[in-house]
Amino acid sequence: MSYSHPFLRSLALGTLLTLTLLSFAAAPPVETEEMKRNRLLISQLADRDWAVRDAAEKQIVAMGFQAVPLLRRAAGSPDPEVRRRAMRLLPGLEHALLVQPKRYTFSVVDQPISKLIEILKKESGYKIESNLGLITNPPGPDGKVVPGERKFTYHFKDATWWQIVDRINADVPLQAPANYGDDTVRFYRANGSSISSAFVGYDGGFRYVANSFSMSRNVEFGVKPEVGGSRSESLLLSMTLYSEPHMPFLGVDQPRLEIARDDLKGSMVPLPNPTDGDNTGGRVITRRYYGSSYKQPTVQVSLPLAAGAVGAKRLALVKGVIPVTLLAAQRPVVITEETAKAKDLKKDIEGIEFHIREVKTLPNNQIQVQINVTNKSNPTDYNLMNTIYQRLELFDSKGVKFQNYGSSWGGGGAGINLTLTFGNFNGKMGPPAKMVFHHWETRTHEVAFELKDVPLP
Repeated sequence: MSYSHPFLRSLALGTLLTLTLLSFAAAPPVETEEMKRNRLLISQLADRDWAVRDAAEKQIVAMGFQAVPLLRRAAGSPDPEVRRRAMRLLPGLEHALLVQPKRYTFSVVDQPISKLIEILKKESGYKIESNLGLITNPPGPDGKVVPGERKFTYHFKDATWWQIVDRINADVPLQAPANYGDDTVRFYRANGSSISSAFVGYDGGFRYVANSFSMSRNVEFGVKPEVGGSRSESLLLSMTLYSEPHMPFLGVDQPRLEIARDDLKGSMVPLPNPTDGDNTGGRVITRRYYGSSYKQPTVQVSLPLAAGAVGAKRLALVKGVIPVTLLAAQRPVVITEETAKAKDLKKDIEGIEFHIREVKTLPNNQIQVQINVTNKSNPTDYNLMNTIYQRLELFDSKGVKFQNYGSSWGGGGAGINLTLTFGNFNGKMGPPAKMVFHHWETRTHEVAFELKDVPLP
């Protein structure tokens, strides 16, 4: 067929071009060799030969963290054997991926501290606020101070978050992170409690610090003078545990002590206490739960020890694990897009009912929200009661978050009567709009610690 008219020729060419583009758009993506290999491994998980199935599983495990997306797809396979193996392997790999520290490689050359914070914010993806202020130059060898802002040079390669923070802390002493119940990292210059210490260690994305020793001696007198009294002595090592910002703590259990000895090779592992939980091989194994489930960047730990040998000067080695509960993931769910007009609104979110009873505008640009929360699906979930104020957020129409100024609540069990007060910092924010509730996914983990040559009291 020929087209003599110019318009018909143009129309035909346009149609041909459109069909060509559509054919390209509809073409399936090219399968790479890696994709073929992964598809084969997944199919081999259902092979009739158990040796082939086990070999494929070992190859997937050897892939490490790269196997996580592969196994997530395999968990939805129609084959029951593939699903079983994928769902058995996934939890361990996902957990290891969660606690694996992020690593950073970047340089800052002759820049003020504000530039370093700006780069760290971009590299990490964390919300970071710096209140370090102007850092002036230190005195030189002659005692004179060069006017102007101090400049810094850092070269980080595969450094973890806490290695970077400790490097900054060596130049600009930082204050221990405060708990505001949100996901913002705040850098303050130390004028109170500092994160610095001579005894610091790391385990993956966690940092632990030995703070101090405390010792007490007691004498309990007998009922009769001739009975005499009993003497006791206790020794506690105080520690602080820090987590990376993306996985804050919700609680901490009593540490499990594996090794503790002084510089004279005397054991400092406490003797088993029959009333203090299970004990095995001299190790203290208790399961007391601390932390009240609040989201927090640090937790305090007290490690009980036995007195060392007479004349011992140092705790030569102490080693063990600290069981913690982590906030692994947060999933936001919108309660309402119009909080200002949400009086008497009820919304059920997976068995938790939210009833907004009143929304008030208070003086000083504050918003008060009175809300009833009823946990219909799990009435005995006290974790929800303890953390509900941290899991509700309020935004204006532009997505700017109001600051939570405090809360009060009553009730118990399944029902909570909650009053939240939110602040409007500069008075320029719009009226309250979106209210969001965060579902929390938690994980338990054991942080390994090891400290050496700690001076005894």
